[in-house]
Amino acid sequence: MNEAVFVVKVIDKAIHLSYNEYETIQIKVQFPVLRQKDSRSELTLLLWGDYRNDFLKYYKVQDYLIIQGTLTLKGYKNGENEPKVIVKRIYPFLLV
Repeated sequence: MNEAVFVVKVIDKAIHLSYNEYETIQIKVQFPVLRQKDSRSELTLLLWGDYRNDFLKYYKVQDYLIIQGTLTLKGYKNGENEPKVIVKRIYPFLLV
C-alpha cells in the first residue's frame, strides 16, 4: 500500500464530483515548502463521506492540513503522472 502523511496548504476551492451514487469532492493542495527545484509541489485530494462534509463545513482556501491517505497516480500508462491522495484522515494544522 502507498500510505502517506502530508502537511499541505489548500490552494483552490473544492470541486464536487459524482461517482455512481457517491458524492465526492476534489481539492487542489500544495506542500508549504519546496524541497527541490524540479520536485512537484501540488497534489489532489479526494474526499467523501464524513470527511467531505467536515471539509466543506470547517476548512477554506489558505488553511493548512495534516492528511493521511493512500497515494495514487492517475494516467501512468500515457506518461501523465497526476498524484492524488484518497484521504483517510484529516486534521487541522495550526501555525503560531
